[in-house]
Amino acid sequence: MWTFLTLVAGLAAGGLFPDALAPVADATAALIAWVVAVVPLLILAALSPAIATLVRRGLAGRFAGAVVLWYVFTSTVAGLIALATSAAIFRIPLTTADRGVWTEAVAMLRSLGEGGASWPLLAILAGVLLGLFGARHDSIYRVLKRVADAIERAGGRLVYVMLPLILAFGVTLGVRFGASLGLSHYLSMTAYTAGLVLVWWAFYTFVLVRRVGRRPVGPILRGYYVPTAVFAAGTCSSLATLPVNLANAKKVGVRDEVADFVLPFGAVVNLDASALAYLAYGPFVVSHVFGLELSWMMMLAAWPAVVLFTIAAPGLPAGMGTALWSATLFASSLGLEGQAQGEFIASWIALSGGLPDMLRTATNTTGDGYTAIIFDGRFDQFFARDRG
Repeated sequence: MWTFLTLVAGLAAGGLFPDALAPVADATAALIAWVVAVVPLLILAALSPAIATLVRRGLAGRFAGAVVLWYVFTSTVAGLIALATSAAIFRIPLTTADRGVWTEAVAMLRSLGEGGASWPLLAILAGVLLGLFGARHDSIYRVLKRVADAIERAGGRLVYVMLPLILAFGVTLGVRFGASLGLSHYLSMTAYTAGLVLVWWAFYTFVLVRRVGRRPVGPILRGYYVPTAVFAAGTCSSLATLPVNLANAKKVGVRDEVADFVLPFGAVVNLDASALAYLAYGPFVVSHVFGLELSWMMMLAAWPAVVLFTIAAPGLPAGMGTALWSATLFASSLGLEGQAQGEFIASWIALSGGLPDMLRTATNTTGDGYTAIIFDGRFDQFFARDRG
């Protein structure tokens, strides 16, 4: 709520005093440009210790592997739903301008290589390789653990600077669009996010939990979903919600050995609602807010990248994680540079924070619990097959 109020205050200030606060907007864009340059290092530092710890703890059995594949599957499906839904809403053409499909595809690959959007993807690959290497060498692993601890400590201190940053993002929106239009964009983004997560919640609840998990929906909603979602929305943090998530999942019958692995692991790597939202935000911000051209080819190229970003996002505040990386990807694909790139990314982060963040976090967190419920329903069958 403080984030929302701070953003609105920045919007109002920037809209009312655009000339006086223009230097703040310029400085914010410059700061974003600097942060974009260090994004690959942030990904590498966040991901490699997590991979190393996963391997060293031996979480490579059939059950653990099935959980990992499930989280990748749900994030991928969420991204596909976002692609189809947003393309239909914003009437995205197959290609931009007069270019053919192959011309557009080649242009997209070139932009990923030249615009800097490929660096986060390369950092993910490097993080996985470094994590695997560190898992087998104690000295390297100790260094990676110190890096992970430093990121955790920095994340705790960043809470004190996030509100000033959100204020600056709000000022940027106000200067760029005016207070009235900026607030209109923000409320539209909130409603858009609510619609997206509602679709995902319905799919997860009535298809995956009810059909795949073979559990009645009513008791799950009353005993697990509602109290967990409300708490998660208030904290905007899957990790902060973890104790409540564990308690509520066990309250509806999830056994300890399932909940104690699926939920903590999901709190780190499962951001399926974020994969849904950030891919769908592309057409909203690009077409609706900035009036630029976006095509199906660009969305198809962004789809796997955003899914990877959501998996690599743990350890970083939301605005400096998936939101930043996704905005950078689309800005690079569009060929934006310098001031234009900074304004685009700052606007993206501002529009996706506050209320939309509450909705995404509630959906991400309860997705972890839903996964535990589904796997708990098939636990005995799974391990009976494993022993056979």
